[in-house]
Amino acid sequence: MKDLTSGIKTLALILGLILLMPQRGSAIPAFARRYRLRCFACHVIPPVLNKEGYMFKRLGYHLPPALQKGQASPRLTELIKQEPAWSLTTNVAFAVADFDFAAQRNTQQGTTPSSTSSFQVANWNAYFAGWVPDTNFYYYSEFDLVSDGNTNPSVGSGYFGYVGGSAQSSWFLQGGQMGVMGANGTTAANTLSFLPNSPLMWEYADPDNFTLDQDMVGIRGGYTYALPKYKQIFGAFVAVSNGDHADGSTIQGPAAKNSKDIYADVDWWFAQESGVTFLSYYGKKNQLQNSGAPNQFNFYPVIRRNGVFANYRTFQNRLNLMGGFMDDHDGYELNQTGPTNDFISKDYYGELDYFIVRGTAAIVRYDRLNQRIKGGIGGVSQEQPSFGLERTLTPSGNIIGRVSYSNLHGRDPIQGIGSSSRTAMADVQFFF
Repeated sequence: MKDLTSGIKTLALILGLILLMPQRGSAIPAFARRYRLRCFACHVIPPVLNKEGYMFKRLGYHLPPALQKGQASPRLTELIKQEPAWSLTTNVAFAVADFDFAAQRNTQQGTTPSSTSSFQVANWNAYFAGWVPDTNFYYYSEFDLVSDGNTNPSVGSGYFGYVGGSAQSSWFLQGGQMGVMGANGTTAANTLSFLPNSPLMWEYADPDNFTLDQDMVGIRGGYTYALPKYKQIFGAFVAVSNGDHADGSTIQGPAAKNSKDIYADVDWWFAQESGVTFLSYYGKKNQLQNSGAPNQFNFYPVIRRNGVFANYRTFQNRLNLMGGFMDDHDGYELNQTGPTNDFISKDYYGELDYFIVRGTAAIVRYDRLNQRIKGGIGGVSQEQPSFGLERTLTPSGNIIGRVSYSNLHGRDPIQGIGSSSRTAMADVQFFF
């Protein structure tokens, strides 16, 4: 507790510096440089996209034009002709980084509690994304220099795509390695969060070593329709991917698993910065149970996810009410001789975001996973209340200071062992 108290005091000092720091101009990210716009044009606060940013991504990284009632919507080929000249500085984000200080206290039933604290470069990534000049093709790649504090340079994701139709009625097809979640749905249904971690249901690995917040290697196609002035937007896509190895890692090449996973997403933006998303995931994976033990065996569980998510901006657009529910239903085997059982989890989260002024937000979120293995130890739960405060430190919004606290606690669904992890953090994010 002494270490945690000391960490909290340090966080309070950093918070004071963040809130009192004068705002100065600095370089802006690649897409914003391309159109000479601030980050707020496509983001509520980076990296969380707003409706404009959603359309920008759906149109193959082209800025959505004005859609006026009674006027013909421009074709994508017309938008492409009006694009600024291609340049390296408008297609490359050289440094998207997160530097933080974190104090953490971990406890587990039957063990001695431990505390840690450290400064670290949590993430440092470079992005190369944009459009192929004079064509309807676009591309996206992420090069990870540092991930979760570990220096291990690698390509995080990369894909090519093609977009067609008009600004009002468009379609796209893309293939490669891409995020299952990311910023593909409305605000409540993506992993880009104001807090350091996305909602627990995206990140928590189930007993079959599966997590929905993953990269997929495959193809994805979708359609988008927008009403005049973008008062309402309807979007949908379907993706087919290789799926995962037994350890939960993405299958990137030839593998014994021949079945493909399917992911579908339907979005409806029904009001200013407010929307609803329905998603569904179905797949299979090879699972190695009791790895390294004498009773080790293989089985092939079916993975199912179905969820609905919504957010509503109100109170003069300053308060965002957000939440979601996910139903998990996976195959699971307690032992090789059977019988076949199921892992079931009912997951939900609720969040309140209050925008004090533009670029400054206070966040409160509560996550809960209600988990059970049929024939196992009975129902268990994982809970995580989280709190945060963040502020942009430049007029463009490309440098952000944040403080946060979370308390993940509960019991694991296999053995029922209780544990908790309390984390206090202060970090600064750079988007150059």
